[in-house]
Amino acid sequence: KMKAYIASSWFNPTANQEVNDIIDSLTKNGFDIFSPRDYFVCPPTADLETQKSTYEGNLQHLHKCDFMICNTHAKDMGSIFEAGYFKALDKPIVYFCAGLPDGASFNLMLSQSGIKVCTSVENLNDYLSRCQDEGRLLFEPYHGQIE
Repeated sequence: KMKAYIASSWFNPTANQEVNDIIDSLTKNGFDIFSPRDYFVCPPTADLETQKSTYEGNLQHLHKCDFMICNTHAKDMGSIFEAGYFKALDKPIVYFCAGLPDGASFNLMLSQSGIKVCTSVENLNDYLSRCQDEGRLLFEPYHGQIE
């Protein structure tokens, strides 16, 4: 079973629900999951040892996972860092940007580094279902407007 790393903010109700939606979609389509939200808690006042342990734990899981779903909600800097690190590992990234309207721009560097850009839960479900049917991740480059 392929294992997905979920790079996402979860620090507000919308982002937290999007993580739930991504997890549901991955689970429904038979993928294993690692979501830092469910493993690491590093409060803003954490001491340096806790910060370092959280950082290193996330990096270990980036190495262990086969692909990433990166939620670009609110352009969370930690998620974007994780995506860059994952790309440097030469592993596939699926970007999730719920609500990106038709004709809206998506970042050039992200679009070029990913294998797919999904703009809704339905779009993500469809993509993951087709990947499961094919037994591999599908490369479907982004063809929309870039920023």
